[in-house]
Amino acid sequence: MVKWSMAEIATLEHALLSEVKAQEAGMASVSPRLRAVRQNAIRRFSKTGLPTRKDEAWRWTDLSLLREQSRTVAEPPVDPKSMDGPFAGLEAWRMIFVNGVLQGEASDLPPGLCAQSLRAALQDDAAIADRLRDSADAPFLALNTALLNDGAYICVAADTRVSKPLHLVFFNTGNAQIRNLVVLEPHANVTLLESHYGPAGAEYFVNNASDVQLGEGARLAHYRDQAESQNALHFHFLNARLDAHTHYDGFTLTRGARLSRFEAHVEIAGSDALCSLNGVSMLNGSQTGDTTCVMNHLAPASRSHQMFRTVLDGKSQGIFQGLIRVAKPAQRTGATQQIKAMLLSPHAVQNSKPELEILADDVKCAHGASVGQLDEAALFYLRARGIAEAQARALLTGAFLDDAVAQIQGSDALDAGQVQLNMRDTISTWLAQKSVIENV
Repeated sequence: MVKWSMAEIATLEHALLSEVKAQEAGMASVSPRLRAVRQNAIRRFSKTGLPTRKDEAWRWTDLSLLREQSRTVAEPPVDPKSMDGPFAGLEAWRMIFVNGVLQGEASDLPPGLCAQSLRAALQDDAAIADRLRDSADAPFLALNTALLNDGAYICVAADTRVSKPLHLVFFNTGNAQIRNLVVLEPHANVTLLESHYGPAGAEYFVNNASDVQLGEGARLAHYRDQAESQNALHFHFLNARLDAHTHYDGFTLTRGARLSRFEAHVEIAGSDALCSLNGVSMLNGSQTGDTTCVMNHLAPASRSHQMFRTVLDGKSQGIFQGLIRVAKPAQRTGATQQIKAMLLSPHAVQNSKPELEILADDVKCAHGASVGQLDEAALFYLRARGIAEAQARALLTGAFLDDAVAQIQGSDALDAGQVQLNMRDTISTWLAQKSVIENV
């Protein structure tokens, strides 16, 4: 990977800080509570700056691509409803965002449900700003808070079951700072879908953060499709807090962006809570896909499951960093983490670092990571039965990824079988388009 000099880092940080300072200068009309949140974030980002590869959490992720990004809109927006993907045909309420800003007229908002622009929500109630969570060691989260523009604010009242999924469609043509705040009060139940798109060839940087807060007994099914432009940079920070008896079912499909990072920090703060966090990454060409997960078990009898599958073609690079941390009070915790990568090209690279940090003495925790290639014996078996080589490779690769897709549990509003089928169709389309599958 290309390294960059301290002078180049300083230049980029200066440009970002200029944006931050411009936001600060325009805070006169902002409520005191929101102003305080932003100013704290400005101070944190000004103090820490951008991470470098000397930082352990960023050792494999080369941020030099940031300096190459255009800081202007690539082209006029197109109709976001024309995009495809695993959620395109599902019946759902839709909130449409272009460059992070809610397009009210194009959206189909659910009646009776608090689902609106975060910017508008903060204007109506400044106290909402207190729900925006930050982390001392997350510079891009601090940058997101400092440059907070818009996003979705979703608050589901206690004992409410939303009958249809809520689909957030983010279409980006230029740089955007997007913040989503999702609050489920006790025993609420909702399905949240996210789609991230961009026009082919467009260069832009999206810094997206989601705060998810689940009250006692709440359930959230949260599925994401990241299909940004192949020249884009996409960072997503998930900050989730789970109270007692909650259930979070998360899945991320990564197939876009030149450089992407999905970073999840989950705090399981209540007993008998369950967090299922899974994903598939399909990387090609010079793409880099980084998945970083920190699972903090703080309460007894909680469970977490993670399964991630990655296939890498061309000169792509996959990264997985995962930490399961079990605090001393979190007795009877059950946690698993499994990472597997398949290299479809001799030039592809996967770096994995699973970790356990256990302070309790009554737990069942396990993790594992592996990197390999297609099983030649299985390939020979299929070829011997008349299956063409390209089709055989696609079948084996699809079966490998399907282990993670099968972890999707669905919800009251969305059948697991339907979303799994749609994910498989999207994966099959990707495999059919890759020359390594067709021509090797």
